[in-house]
Amino acid sequence: MARQTVVVTGASSGIGRSLALAWAARGAVVVLSGRDDDALESVAREVKAAGGEGIATAGDITDEEQRRLLVDRALHDTGRIDVLVNNAGRGYYAAFRDLDIDEMERLFRLNVLAPVRLTQLALEPLMRSQGAVVMLSSVAGVVAAPHLGAYAASKFALEALSISMRAELRTSGVRVVVVRPGPVGTAFRKNSVAVGVPAGIRPAGATEQTPDEIARQTLRAVDRSRAVIETSAFVRVASFTSRVAPPLFRLVAARMARG
Repeated sequence: MARQTVVVTGASSGIGRSLALAWAARGAVVVLSGRDDDALESVAREVKAAGGEGIATAGDITDEEQRRLLVDRALHDTGRIDVLVNNAGRGYYAAFRDLDIDEMERLFRLNVLAPVRLTQLALEPLMRSQGAVVMLSSVAGVVAAPHLGAYAASKFALEALSISMRAELRTSGVRVVVVRPGPVGTAFRKNSVAVGVPAGIRPAGATEQTPDEIARQTLRAVDRSRAVIETSAFVRVASFTSRVAPPLFRLVAARMARG
């Protein structure tokens, strides 16, 4: 049986690194994408030590040429793509009146357009392998908190596109798995853009998860062909409350906005 080929974006640290190592432990060939060449090479060595094969492909996935190179590298080296993990993304914290349109365009190029286009490029090989597309969303993909409107909008968009893609690919054998974490112990907040507000607003009661925990749940969701996985009780409660008791959620959001 051929080894699985798994493409992971944002693989140089955090959740992406943990996902790469989790698939490496299963003996997969992991094609690693990220902008930090040295960090990516380090993860590739960790992948090998964990029992897999790591192929580092440094580049910016908001660039079409880099997206094509990533897919071409996977197909050239292994002849297949079994799982595409669209993990790369960043945050943007700002009040609505302070939102910068150029910054929002950069945010959407990374958080929305890059995963959409990369999935389009990988779709034929994924159909041949009856593989899976993993979209790393967030609790912000279903709940918009104060100062997180732009980031939430990017994740709402990713969720909508995933719903459509799942329906369209229903008979193709390609699974679409959406992962919704809450707060996770990574450099996400440090790497986010923040304007006039702190980066990293964490509601009371939201326990921070580890990247390894998110990776374990993601692999299990792919194995079980889950459409959506909400990774913590906090995410499930926030998602449920926003849908079933919107007035209550609006009250909570207003209090958060007042600090």
